Amino acid sequence: MSQPLPLTTVATAATNETTAKIPTQSATMITANTNDLVPTLTTQHSPQLRATEPTSASATTLHGNHRIWNILRPSGELASMGPLKAGRARPGVHRFDPRCFESEEDLLVELALLGVARIPQVHRIGPADLLVHGYIEGETLAAHRPPGTPLTSRQLRQLMDRFAGLAAIPPASLELVHGCPADARPHGSREFLRGLIRFTRRHVYAVHRPELHGLFGRLGLHAGVLAEDGPLARAANRLTHRPFCLLHGDLHRDNLIVARADGALWTIDWELALLGDPVYDLATHLHLMGYPAAQERRVVERWATAVTGSLPGAADGLEEDLPRYRAYKRVQSVFTDVIRQAHAVRAAAPDEVVPRLSRAVDVVTTVLRNAGDDLGLDETPSPAVVESAYASLRHGAAWPVPR
Repeated sequence: MSQPLPLTTVATAATNETTAKIPTQSATMITANTNDLVPTLTTQHSPQLRATEPTSASATTLHGNHRIWNILRPSGELASMGPLKAGRARPGVHRFDPRCFESEEDLLVELALLGVARIPQVHRIGPADLLVHGYIEGETLAAHRPPGTPLTSRQLRQLMDRFAGLAAIPPASLELVHGCPADARPHGSREFLRGLIRFTRRHVYAVHRPELHGLFGRLGLHAGVLAEDGPLARAANRLTHRPFCLLHGDLHRDNLIVARADGALWTIDWELALLGDPVYDLATHLHLMGYPAAQERRVVERWATAVTGSLPGAADGLEEDLPRYRAYKRVQSVFTDVIRQAHAVRAAAPDEVVPRLSRAVDVVTTVLRNAGDDLGLDETPSPAVVESAYASLRHGAAWPVPR
């Protein structure tokens, strides 16, 4: 049997981003760990739930940064649910961002109960209580409007509605599913940014340094930029305090779906959602979206109007503080991409090494160039230096551990 979670239809019935005060106790109905979802979906979940018959490998499987998704086509009494997707954690995925919510499904249900529109529904299927998302048929905004191209006026309006809706959701309304202990939560914008910097220092740089210290050294990367008294932390100490709200944390073109039915923008991939300073969500969005310069300026102006209407004070100090958050995002991207590319090069099959190296050089050279001033680099490593550093990973070259 199938039992959709109560009130998840609110997510598709709502037509705007208003927030209602609705009791959140029902979210406790979702307790399964989605990391345990099986990769192959069988009749143990429901005889009327089957994987899409693939015309190609990509027709039935989607690969995100954090999960692999199987696309399902219900039949029989489940057919009215439409296409679904079930996810499992990608093996060996490293964390580069902090998280406030242990379960994306818990958060999605709470948002549905709060009346948030255009987000995936969550269902429980069969006796094994498989958790699945409604699958939004359409294409990503990246496919529709690639980075570097402007959004349409309708798309921009819908994005501003999304930001306004996020600003209208206070942390207290998500207390039931908030995974951070109360005594570990930041109090104010300064603590919030310092916490992000500390996470990158402890859980990204320090975790990967034993393995990649030589690569870091050859690229001019060191912990000083992330230090408690480093340049990013000093910038954090000058932030204006703003009221906290829900942040998507990863709102970019691949996480926005243009619905085939009506062209509306749906927001997916809430795994990196946070409760914190709304300017951080804007900085992350701008960092990832690749707006043309003229449209980016309009986005900032319209964002300030949108969020202030929902949360007075949300845009206070924006002109001074947005560059401070964007500097952190540039530095964070350097460590994230340097590490990801290192693992990709090391894991490449022999016939994939050359394209993998080429990709690593392109990605890493770009992020280093973008963040050179933030990192305090006197000179950005050349493509030849980057290629040599990554090629050494394949050859097993060892560098002495710095003392």
